[in-house]
Amino acid sequence: MDYYASQRPSPLSSQAAKDVASPFVRVLRTLGSVWPFIALAIVQTALAIGSLQMLGALRAFSSAENQWSKGQKDAVYALSHYATTGNVEAYEQFHQGLRVPMSDMQARKLIEAEGRKAYPQASLLLLQGGNEPEEIKGLIWLSERLRDTDMMRTLMERWRNSDEALLELQTLAGNIHSSVQLGAPSHEQQQSWLAQINALQKQLASAEQNFSQQLGDASRGLKVVLWAINIGGALAMLVLLMWHTSRLQRDTKDAEDELGVVSERATTTLAAIGDAVITTNEAGDVLYLNKAAEQLLGSSTEQLLMRNLADQLRAPPAEPGAPMVQAAILDALSGKALSSDTLFTIYDSHQRARQIKIAYTPIGAHTGTQEAVFVFHDVSQEQTFMRELAWQATHDQLTGLVNRYEFERRLGLLLQQPAQADNCRGAMMYLDLDQFKVINDTSGHSAGDAMLRAISTMLQHGLRAEDTLARVGGDEFAILLEHCPFEVAVELAEQIRDAAQHVRLQWGERSLSSSISIGLVKLVAPLDSVEEVFRVADMASYGAKQRGRNTVYAYDPLVDQEIARHVGEMEWLERIKAALENDLFILHAQPIQALNSAADQTAGHGQHIEIQMRMRMPDGSLISPVHFIPAAERYGLMPLVDRWVVSKTLATLAQMQKDWPVMPISCCAINLSGTTLGDEKLLDFLRHQIEQHGVNPRILCFEITETAAITHLPNAIRLVKALKALGCKFSMDDFGSGVSSFGSLKNLPVDFLKIDGAIVADMRREPAHRAMVEAINHLSHALGMKTIAEFAATPEIVDMLRQMGVDYAQGYAIGAPKPFPGVSATPAVAAQAVASAQTSANTALSSPRFKAA
Repeated sequence: MDYYASQRPSPLSSQAAKDVASPFVRVLRTLGSVWPFIALAIVQTALAIGSLQMLGALRAFSSAENQWSKGQKDAVYALSHYATTGNVEAYEQFHQGLRVPMSDMQARKLIEAEGRKAYPQASLLLLQGGNEPEEIKGLIWLSERLRDTDMMRTLMERWRNSDEALLELQTLAGNIHSSVQLGAPSHEQQQSWLAQINALQKQLASAEQNFSQQLGDASRGLKVVLWAINIGGALAMLVLLMWHTSRLQRDTKDAEDELGVVSERATTTLAAIGDAVITTNEAGDVLYLNKAAEQLLGSSTEQLLMRNLADQLRAPPAEPGAPMVQAAILDALSGKALSSDTLFTIYDSHQRARQIKIAYTPIGAHTGTQEAVFVFHDVSQEQTFMRELAWQATHDQLTGLVNRYEFERRLGLLLQQPAQADNCRGAMMYLDLDQFKVINDTSGHSAGDAMLRAISTMLQHGLRAEDTLARVGGDEFAILLEHCPFEVAVELAEQIRDAAQHVRLQWGERSLSSSISIGLVKLVAPLDSVEEVFRVADMASYGAKQRGRNTVYAYDPLVDQEIARHVGEMEWLERIKAALENDLFILHAQPIQALNSAADQTAGHGQHIEIQMRMRMPDGSLISPVHFIPAAERYGLMPLVDRWVVSKTLATLAQMQKDWPVMPISCCAINLSGTTLGDEKLLDFLRHQIEQHGVNPRILCFEITETAAITHLPNAIRLVKALKALGCKFSMDDFGSGVSSFGSLKNLPVDFLKIDGAIVADMRREPAHRAMVEAINHLSHALGMKTIAEFAATPEIVDMLRQMGVDYAQGYAIGAPKPFPGVSATPAVAAQAVASAQTSANTALSSPRFKAA
């Protein structure tokens, strides 16, 4: 139970319970008693309003019927006068009289045809018919409410009976007017017109009489129904009043019977609850206490009755600033506020220190009989649990060390402190156990846990009091060396690494050991955030593992470039992900020129191109892949990039097939990276893309590097054979850049062999490179493959290649990469792309692994 709301009423007094009831609660109770009457009153009012509305609508129908009758009679009289006299004013009076019934008829037909949508236009027609605006609302309202009743259907049917006669009257008037305009009619013709007018008058009078009779019947029937409904509502209210009065009497009796039970229940409850409840008078003398209070104070009710409560409490000696329970009780009795969150210490009957919270509630302050209820809640066990939870929230349960959350908090506080003279706040070690998974796999997780405890014990030796050791992962630890010179931190890291080698754990018949790879980071600018420090420390630890494990990689952001390169790659990684999500990659294409007629025939006599890509930056500039492909390869994003390129290229080719009478491109080369080549689902993806876009597979040529083909030889053979069966071509890229495996070419039936550009670019100056180009060209022709020489940057190189018998050349002497058709690029962006590609080509000469495109 919660006893800390300082205004919680005590169940000791039924009068006190009544007194604290708020006005809002009393209003709710009153509404709970009278709501049925309110509801019936609302219903009765609604019935009355509805009845008046219906009666008013019926009056509107009657008024409209009078207007209709008068209009058609005026029209008949005027037409008769016009037929005998030819008076133009009589003809105009005819139209004025006929406008009333005709407008009503048109409004009715419009509503019948279009329903609620026709109400605005129908209202205008009824207004033209001479009906008052308020009556028009009544007409439409009643028609809408009662349209499905027999009364309204019969009424509308009687109204429709006049439509034919009105239309005939209108037609007859037109004929008469035409004849009169031609000349004076004969007496016989006038008599014929009058006879027709009288006949139509009889039809309209009959329809009017039937409509009026039905309207009267409907009015009388509706009045009877409304009377019945209103009388029924009044009777229902009377019955409800009698029932509700009886229920209130019964509830009052039940409340009186329960009042005594409540008093007894309150006393029993107070005796049974676990918190100590004590009632005192105005002076603090005890009037009542429950069993829990007797046990906490070690005295019975008889012993404490009418004794001062503050004097009976045993508390430890007062300490400076510590709250005293006796002073708190006296303050509460004097009217001062008592905080329910304050902790007090008292001794129980066994002289054990207990921590309690006190809730205080005055009783009868407004009646002059001041009493008070104190509730002592023992929170000793709760405080113990809270201390344990606080420790668990900041410590690792297995090793007892600080956990990652607490370590990051302390690191954040250190980074907020001003740097020392050397701009260094200290250092952080990130320690990763080498081959720890082997211990778990061979000896079980219990052995792994024991090794972690042994390592954590070793790590604690030699640390300063202000240093923080934490377990931040499964087999990862971190040490925060506050304001420690970096040279000292390096020595300490080496000592820890050396000591870890000597940790031996006997586990059954096994002797378990593990070394540690340590990444040490100097805490200087620009490492100003916890996330940045951890990211760099993790990279430093990774660098230590790359150097063979059991090493220390000390990283100083001001001098170390290797980790900075890793950081740069991580930044490119985020840009690549953003480019994939926001479609910021752009396709370019570079031409490949045939150097002889046979090669031109193999390529299909059309354009032979290689698809390349660029990344659009936020400022609109285009970035060559030489800058972001290394990060994509290192962190496994190349399969996503390759799939984007394939999908966009095939979509562009498909659009070109639709837009061009003859497809201008006969061979389109698309690069596939090594990681993509190792994807088991790549073949299915390529087949699906070709089928989805409907691109002719004979114009597709997939480029794979020599190194990737050898690394993933089974996948490469399966992919090449399957896609060549569809008609696709294949090209082996960068041949000659690594340790070439001439034997693997026999197993890979590729169509083109691309000679690495670094060899081609230097063959004029290096005879050995020229010999390599010739050898690769002869080998390729011997195996039935065509050769493509990359980086043909000058016309002289192109001539040398042609003389050697090389089949194709690709480079700036042939053509620079340009935006691929179907991809939007402004002239300025295209020019920038060419310049960027030229710079990248020069860079790639010294790094054969990546092409400038």
